Amino acid sequence: MRSRFLTWMLLSWVATPALAQRVLWQNRVTVYGDNTEFFTPYRVGETILGGQFTSAISVAPADQFEVWAGVFGDIRWGSDKFLDQTKPILSFRYHSPSSLGAIGTLETGRRHGFLEPLEVTTLELTRPIEYGLQWIEKRRHWDGEAYINWQKLNTPTQREVFDYGWNIKVRPIRQLSFESELHGLHHGGQLFNAGVPVTNNIASGFGVTVSDTVPKVGPARLTLYRLRSSGNIDPNVPAGRPGKGRGTYLRLGVEPARAVELFAIQWWGRDFLGQDGDNNYNSVGLNPAFYRSRRTYFELGVLRRAVLDGGVQLDAEFRLHRIDREKSIAIQGTSWEYSYRLVVRTPFQFLLR
Repeated sequence: MRSRFLTWMLLSWVATPALAQRVLWQNRVTVYGDNTEFFTPYRVGETILGGQFTSAISVAPADQFEVWAGVFGDIRWGSDKFLDQTKPILSFRYHSPSSLGAIGTLETGRRHGFLEPLEVTTLELTRPIEYGLQWIEKRRHWDGEAYINWQKLNTPTQREVFDYGWNIKVRPIRQLSFESELHGLHHGGQLFNAGVPVTNNIASGFGVTVSDTVPKVGPARLTLYRLRSSGNIDPNVPAGRPGKGRGTYLRLGVEPARAVELFAIQWWGRDFLGQDGDNNYNSVGLNPAFYRSRRTYFELGVLRRAVLDGGVQLDAEFRLHRIDREKSIAIQGTSWEYSYRLVVRTPFQFLLR
C-alpha cells in the first residue's frame, strides 16, 4: 500500500497534461479527537482519535469543468496498521458562480447540512468520503443540495446500500428562512436478495429559522423543525412496533463572541427513527430489542468554528446531554452526560501548471 501511494505521488509530479489550462495539486490534512461519555440504552462511550489526508490532482480543461483524481487515507492513533482506511478520489465536476455538480466523489462538508436526527455528527469523521451524484445551488434567496451516495454493491451475500437526500433553504428576507430536509436509506437491489427483504428508512422535516443581531447579546438564531420518519432497515423488527414516528426539534444559538456559539437543543419524539442519525433522538436503542416510544432529549453546548491564518479550519465543541433523564455514570448523581471534540483541517495546494 505504501509503495503504491509513493508511486502515485511521483507520477503526479512528473505528469504534464498537454491541454489542461490549470493543474493543481490539492491537499488537506485533518487531525481529530472526538469523545462521548454516554452510558445509556441509546449510545455508549466512544473515543475517536486519528488523522486523515486527502491528496488529489485537480485538472481544469475548461473554466466550468474540473476532474479530480487522488487518494484519501485515515489512521486511528494506536492502530497497528499503516492506514486503517484508504479510498480513491475520482470525480468530474461542473461549477459556476452559483452551482456545483459532481459525479464520483462528493462534497460532504457538515454532513450535507443535515440536522443531528437525520445524520449523526460523527459521520464527519467516520464517513468523510462518499460516491455518487450531487448538485448544489447557492443563490441570493435560496440554497439547495440533492445527492445520492452508493455505500455497498448488491452481491449474493449482501444487499445494495445507498442513502440519498436533499436540503433546501428559502430566504424571503435576511432574518427568515423556510427549510426542508429529507434523508433516506435503502437496502435492496434487483440482482441478488442475499436472503433478506428490501428495507427502507426515510426521515424528513420542515422547519423555520429566525435570525438577527440582539443588542448586548450578539447574533442569535432560533430553529424549529417538525420531523417525521417511516420504515426500518432491520428486517427483524418485532411485530407490532410502530412503523412511523414524529418529533419536534428546537435549537437556540447565540454568539457573544466572534465564531463562538452558545446553544441549546430540545427534542420531543414519539416512535421516531432516523437510522443514519444520532441515536439519542431515536426510539430504538443501541440494542434493537430496546424500544421507548416517547423520547425527550436536551443538549447544552459551546462551540467554536473559525478559519485561522492560512485557511486552517478549527472546530472545538463541548456539550452536555440529558437523555430521558437516564442516570449518569459519567457525572454521578446527575442525569447529565458530556462529550467534546477538536478537529483541525489544514489545506494546502501547489500549482503544477
